[in-house]
Amino acid sequence: MQRLALFDLDNTLVDRSEAFRRWAVEFCADRELPDDALAWLIATDQDGAVPRDWFFGEVTERFGLAASVDEAWRQYRHRMPELVRCPQEVRASLRLLRDEGWTVAIVTNGQADNQLGKIRRTGLDQCVDAWAVSGELGIRKPAREIFEAAAHECGLDLRGGGWAIGDSPVLDVEGGRAAGLATLWVSRGKDWPTELTPPDRTVTDVVAAVQVLRGEDSGL
Repeated sequence: MQRLALFDLDNTLVDRSEAFRRWAVEFCADRELPDDALAWLIATDQDGAVPRDWFFGEVTERFGLAASVDEAWRQYRHRMPELVRCPQEVRASLRLLRDEGWTVAIVTNGQADNQLGKIRRTGLDQCVDAWAVSGELGIRKPAREIFEAAAHECGLDLRGGGWAIGDSPVLDVEGGRAAGLATLWVSRGKDWPTELTPPDRTVTDVVAAVQVLRGEDSGL
């Protein structure tokens, strides 16, 4: 198997959930919304699982925003990259992986301005070889084609194998498996859905995932 590692972005390399909470706190404070607004935003967001146009349609209707759905969504995409954080140990782990001969890329769903903003503002653009963003390509995980696009950006082919690493059982694990990749699930403390075929390996965070790839995990 070639040393190719394709990482998810949100809630894998960066803490999207915490960034969203910070955005929601600001949103509520700026508009002096009622006490239950924050909890409603977080619940309606579903950890980023729902389409953003639908989400901002719900937001503008519930809170009677003067801005259109498109404008509210645009403002969100401008602010979120400023709120996302990537821990230093994550960037260091990716650099170490590359130093040891791995090719590393990011495969992420989302609008290009939002996702590329996160990659660049966190310094991840200096820690990976390439990325594939659904908003640029018109292809979304779990489609095989977006994993292929990331590999091709690195000058590689999925026929050589590799790993898909991420927090989504469907988008990252099932998508990666369908693309012919070994799979590494970043559980974030959650239980694996019993109705799905388990991943090849499970870890709690991305630093541990890199340790598995480097062969440092005692189970390898």
